Amino acid sequence: MEFKLRQASREDAPFIAETVMRAMGDAICSKMAGKPEKLPLIVQLFTELAAAETSQYSYRNTLIAETPDNRPAGAVVSYDGAMLYQLRQAFIDGANRLLGWNIRQEDFTPETSDDEFYLDSLMVSPEYRRRGLAGILIREAAKKAREAGKPLGLLVDHDNPGARRLYVASGFKSVGTRPFAGVDMEHMQLDGSQIL
Repeated sequence: MEFKLRQASREDAPFIAETVMRAMGDAICSKMAGKPEKLPLIVQLFTELAAAETSQYSYRNTLIAETPDNRPAGAVVSYDGAMLYQLRQAFIDGANRLLGWNIRQEDFTPETSDDEFYLDSLMVSPEYRRRGLAGILIREAAKKAREAGKPLGLLVDHDNPGARRLYVASGFKSVGTRPFAGVDMEHMQLDGSQIL
C-alpha cells in the first residue's frame, strides 16, 4: 500500500492527540489523569494542544501519513529542542486550567535539549503496521533534523523493546537516560551524518 505524506492541519487534532497519548502509554496518561473519570480531560487537553498554533503537540509540528483513500494511518510529531520551553508553556497552561494543576516550567526536567531535534511522538495505527510506515515517518523527522543541523533525538521506555528495536534498526544509538513524567527512559539519537 502506498501512503501519502502531508503536513497536518487543525482538523487532525483528534488523531494527533491519539498519537501523543499512545506514544506516552496508558500508564503515564492514567497517572496524569489521577482518576479514571478524568481521562477524558487528558484527551481534551491533548486535542486542544494539537489544534493550537504553538505547542509541543501542535499540528504545525506534525506530519500525517494517509492511505490512498485519505484515511490517517500514522503520524510523527517533532520539533527543534531549542523551542521546548516556548512550546511547553501551552501544556502547562492547559493542564493548570483543565486538570487543576499548579505547575510551572521549573517543575519539569527537559526531555530534549537545544542541541537536538526531538522526535516527540510516533504512531502507526494498528491496521497499517508492519508495512514500513514507521520507518518512513522516522525518515521524514530525520530530514527536518538534518535541515536544522542537529541530530534527531527521542526517548523510549525501557519497557517497550519493540519500539527500541525499530529505533535501533533505523540507526539510533543510545546516548544515556532522561526522565519523562517521572519515568527514566532511554535517550537515543540519530546522528546527522546517518540521516538518509
